[in-house]
Parts: sequence; structure tokens; C-alpha cells
Amino acid sequence: MKINQLFSIITLATALTACTPKTSDIPATKEFALSETMRQQLELDTARVETVRSSIMLTGKIGFDEDKVAKVFPLAGGFVKELYVELGDYVKKGQIMAIIRSPEIAGFTKEGILAQALLESSEKRLRAAEDLYKAGIIPELELLEARKNYEAAAGESRRIEDVLDMYGAGKGAVYPIKSPVSGVVIQKNIALNMELRTEDISPAFVVGSIEDVWVMANVFESDIAKIEEGYAAEVTTISYPDRVFQGKIDKIFSLMDAESKTLKARITLRNENFDLKPEMFANVKISYNQPLQKVSIPSKSLIFDKSRFFVMVYHGPEDIETREVTVYQEGDSITYLASGLRAGEVVMTRNQLLVYDALND
Repeated sequence: MKINQLFSIITLATALTACTPKTSDIPATKEFALSETMRQQLELDTARVETVRSSIMLTGKIGFDEDKVAKVFPLAGGFVKELYVELGDYVKKGQIMAIIRSPEIAGFTKEGILAQALLESSEKRLRAAEDLYKAGIIPELELLEARKNYEAAAGESRRIEDVLDMYGAGKGAVYPIKSPVSGVVIQKNIALNMELRTEDISPAFVVGSIEDVWVMANVFESDIAKIEEGYAAEVTTISYPDRVFQGKIDKIFSLMDAESKTLKARITLRNENFDLKPEMFANVKISYNQPLQKVSIPSKSLIFDKSRFFVMVYHGPEDIETREVTVYQEGDSITYLASGLRAGEVVMTRNQLLVYDALND
């Protein structure tokens, strides 16, 4: 009997021991308060409901404003006597780029000399006819004929002057080719002593203004519905990685590019210092508003741990809560949440990781 009683006592003791929780299995409740140093460094922000602002990244290329590209053709045939510019040179409006020796200009010059001589001769005849008519020596018909000859000579002289002025030619057989706009020489199809013919279809020069440049961004089919004219655009280049050029989409073209299978969106940028060069590659960030609102917080307040996102909700220096949140969209500066936080709640934006480690180790 004693043996059975002893066995029963041992069995009962073992069962009680198994049902009693171990000290190491009980979660420890930590008491936490911000130190004086951390209180001085404390940075907070309030969650708020905002319209979700999204962005897409596009690639593109910088080009000339095609409305400000001028093709310069020789006005008359001839030979290149002087050449003052090379490919890539910057020229100002009206600057002489080449001098052409032209038989055509020599012919106009000769015609001009003859027209001027005829004008002077007809003017003298008219003055003489006026005097003779006043004296009653000649009839009015002869006066009218002299006046008609003078007006014809004057008209021909003005025509020749206008032609020479159009060519920019003075006396002699040469005329200059001038740039009609300020810009960069992007094509040069002439050389010294080269013969130019007016029937040639190639321009002597092509000059493009770079005071304004176009950024042609490539939009893939999946992104076409996301962009509209007027959307803000931030353009960066490899040459100036720390500079952001601000613009907006001013035209979306209707036709897809057959080779790249993309649609072209154009951004016009002011280029006062000529830093942006045609043919540069560009990255384009297009920003737009989505038709919905979400709770937003600074992205720097997020803590990513164990494949989940957390924030430290601040109720007071001795009352800081670790809160799991679900991210709807994470951006560089602002993150929009799908759940986990209400508008008006305050989150830590500095040293929150230290507090998280202290509370959750």
C-alpha cells in the first residue's frame, strides 16, 4: 500500500510539473522610456490622408526643337571661296558662314550697272522733255512717253537692287551665306572650292537652335493610359546626374514607333546655358495623381523586418508602440499605406530603428 501511495504521489508531482509554465516561456514585459538625448533628437510626423501621387520612369533622348531648325540653301550657283564654320560650331543669327563666288551674281551686278545707267539717262530725258513741254516745243504725248520710259527704268533698277539685297551681295561676283537663326551647325555639306548648284536638293548648312530642346520620351504600351499632356516631368542625364531639369509633357504623338514599339511623348526644356546637347540620353520621371486617397507617412519612418513593414507610433516618451502596416505604394519621400495606421496618428521619423530594436529584441 505504501508503495502504491508513493507511486501516486510521484505521478501527481510529475503531472503538476509538466503543467507549470517555465519562466523562459513567458514573454518579458519591457518598460521603455526615451533617454534625454533621444528626446532632444526626436523627430515626429503625423499620418494624413492624401491623394496618391504616382510616377513612372521613361527613357528618352534630347533633340533639337524642330520648329527652330533652319536648312540653308545657296541662293545662286557658284564656287565656295571662303568657309568660316565647321560642324558643331555655334553661330549667331546673321553670321556669315561662307562666301560664294557666283557667275549669276556677276550677271546681276552687270544688270544693275546697266539699269542704273539707263535710269540716269531716262531721268535726263524726262527733265529735258519737261522743259521742252513747258516751252511748247514738244507735245504732251512725248512728255508722257519720256515719263513712262523713266518709270520703267526706275522699276528695273529697283528690281535688280532687291535681287542683290536678297542675295546679300554688293558689287562684284560674290555673295555670303548667312545663318537665319542662332544655333549649332548640325549639317555641313560644302567645302572650300566646291561647286554649288541651285538644283541640288541638299542644303549647304543646317542650323538648329538649342535655346530650347526637345526630350522625346519612349512610352511603352502598358504606360500609355497613365500619361497625359500637362503632366510634370523631371529629366536627368548621365552628364549631370545631380541636376534635375523640370518640364512637362506638351505633346503625345499618335503613332507608335515601328522599331521600338513605343509611343513618343515630348517635353520641351529651356536650355539657357546650352548644357543639354542633342543626342544625349535622358531619364524622364513622369508624376501624376491617381483617383484615390490613402494614409501617407514619410518613407523614412518605415522599418522593414522579417518581410514585414513596421512603424513606431508615438503616444509619449514612455509610450511608444510597434505597429505593423501594409504598404500600398512606397516612394522616395512619401509612402501610402493600405492599412495599419489612421490619419492623425504620430510616427517617429528619426532613431525609430533603435527604439524598435530595444522594444522587440
